[in-house]
Amino acid sequence: MFRNAFIISPKNDTEKRLVLRERFTDIGLEPVFVDAEMGPELSDLQKKHFIASDRQNWASHVMQDNALGCALSHFKIWELIANGEQDYGLIFEDDALPVPNTSKYILEVLNKVEGLNCLVDIIFLSRRFPERKPVVNIQDLGVISDKQKFSLVWVKYNGIGADSYILSRQAAKKLLKNKMRFVLEVDCLLHHWWINKCNVLHLNPPLFKEEGRPSTIGYGNFQKWPNDTVLNMAKRKWRRIYSSFKKRMIFNQSIKRCQKLF
Repeated sequence: MFRNAFIISPKNDTEKRLVLRERFTDIGLEPVFVDAEMGPELSDLQKKHFIASDRQNWASHVMQDNALGCALSHFKIWELIANGEQDYGLIFEDDALPVPNTSKYILEVLNKVEGLNCLVDIIFLSRRFPERKPVVNIQDLGVISDKQKFSLVWVKYNGIGADSYILSRQAAKKLLKNKMRFVLEVDCLLHHWWINKCNVLHLNPPLFKEEGRPSTIGYGNFQKWPNDTVLNMAKRKWRRIYSSFKKRMIFNQSIKRCQKLF
């Protein structure tokens, strides 16, 4: 059963960790704190794979140190899950906040997910853009407690956010082999199912939301490439077109693949 929650948090922020410990124990989860890799403190060795990546031919701006630190923090947890014995791991950033209306159902819903006959690669427990409604209901989880219904759904245009999600051991292994983890921000890679080759679903209604304060492990100001060329711009345009085409071409196929899991 789900009991532990991996939480990315700066190791020197003891006050915040006390808040987080209380927040998660109140909903029945035991926090396992993972020290956040802070952007300004990263070594050249930690940055080398990002610097050597094909990022410039994918994005018009340099990946900021805070985003690198965020990615490395998630990678550490992926490795723990990939090398662990549990089918799933729960991952949270330090700005994840239980939704008051659904927080009392958290453990029941998590147990329902763990009791499924199949493994789902990635399940987001929050939705960055709540106005973007699910396009397909993939699997009902049944009635929880006092008639509250939950389901796993496909949200078409929810392309960012990694504050709270379930990651399967098989997906953790896939992501750790994916070279695009050094090219895209981690919260984009997780949602880009046509790039990460994972089944990506959302829990509806969500159990968590962002706290609303600036993240301590998130993003800074965008910086353009200092040596950008016309060739780089052409490659980025082509890849945007190709990526969009690929996503559209395999969209229905990917939904059917998710439906066949159950």
